[in-house]
Amino acid sequence: MTIRFDDSLPALIGIISQELGRDALSSGTILRDVSGKLAFFSASELDDRNIETLTEKLQSQLGHYGRSDRIIVSKNDFGAEQIRNDPTAFEITVEGQHVRLVDRRLVGADWLRRPSDIAPPPPRIVFSSLKGGVGRSTALAVVVGDLASRGYRVLAIDLDVEAPGLGPMLLHEDTLPEFGILDALLENGISGLDESFYADLVGPSALAKGRGRIDVIPVLGRRSLNNPADVLAKIARAYVEDITDDGKINTFMDQIRTVVDDFATTKRYDIILVDARAGLHETTAAAIMGLGAEVFLFGRDELQTFQGFKVLLAHLARFVDPHKPRPEWLSRLTIVQGQAPQETEKRAAFADRCQTIISEVGLGLDQASNQPAITPTDSFTDIPWNDDISDEEVLPADDYKIRGPVAVLDDPRFRGFDPLVRRDLLSEQLYQSSFGALLEQVDNCFLLEMENKD
Repeated sequence: MTIRFDDSLPALIGIISQELGRDALSSGTILRDVSGKLAFFSASELDDRNIETLTEKLQSQLGHYGRSDRIIVSKNDFGAEQIRNDPTAFEITVEGQHVRLVDRRLVGADWLRRPSDIAPPPPRIVFSSLKGGVGRSTALAVVVGDLASRGYRVLAIDLDVEAPGLGPMLLHEDTLPEFGILDALLENGISGLDESFYADLVGPSALAKGRGRIDVIPVLGRRSLNNPADVLAKIARAYVEDITDDGKINTFMDQIRTVVDDFATTKRYDIILVDARAGLHETTAAAIMGLGAEVFLFGRDELQTFQGFKVLLAHLARFVDPHKPRPEWLSRLTIVQGQAPQETEKRAAFADRCQTIISEVGLGLDQASNQPAITPTDSFTDIPWNDDISDEEVLPADDYKIRGPVAVLDDPRFRGFDPLVRRDLLSEQLYQSSFGALLEQVDNCFLLEMENKD
């Protein structure tokens, strides 16, 4: 039988467990190199006979997925300690076996980093989805309009680098800033970003109508639109890691986090909303994993949504140790059913499918409380921010569950929504019936905090 990528890791684990035992497997480290080939680094010293026997067996059974050299590495061999202590290693469970994996990647490395701790105020909300056309950007536009109408100061950031939509949706041509997030990613590693650049990165949206404030960081600024032939050249360089003078590597996630943090510390905004790229691209990892944000994960009741949810949640499940308290970041994931049907029973079917997926990927019933890991949003209660209290003290571990689904009801009036042209649709009486549950969840994320600050 030909070994394929999905077969290779379980095959190696089975061989090591059989030949060296489960304890040796769990104490060692598996290396998967950039091409996908595997090797095992033992935490104990192995004799030459063991190494020879294991090398022959692994190379025979793993086929193309076994490294041709040093497929089995003993404790004191050259370079072994570096792999065993690699800070990017993470623990996973494969077919009931607990192992440590170092997964080398040319792209997608940000997906290997654990979700960031919750960011300090102002709160951040990421609007994400596994595909386009689910009403994500429309929902964000309604949310920023609603917040501004109540006097709040909002920063909206478009991170959909290759399919930008938020900028044109919220900004007139005459309020478009000189630069966009694409320029920030490019200039960050070359000329650097200063206060002058940041001032030219933000444009004011007329959607605020003089009440609150809506500032927008688009993907494409005026410079890019005046030089459209250079945009693809910028995109080709936007995902490149920056290397500082002291040798530090800043990934795409690091660069985005720096920009968002810099705007957060100015205290000009009450909330920051981020429109992430659809799909599972590197930019999606930056938004979901790296900003310490609430994440609203949009999807419609269709097979593509459920397949995408399963892939993403299965990956996130690798950062949850079933033998330890649930991590706080789980409670910052909210599933949103976009363009949801009016019929309650149809929305219940979507919720049931989401619960099934969550259970299948290992984020299901809490072993201690026997409670489902998806929490209805009507039980959500926010907690005032206090830097002196840990997350564990504020919110018991049993409450760290994915939230939702929140339903955004389908409304034909909001299809192809252009808020600057159809401002009449941003009347609370019109959008409340479809977007009310989502707006309530946004309020849960930060209004109590704002009240306590005041």
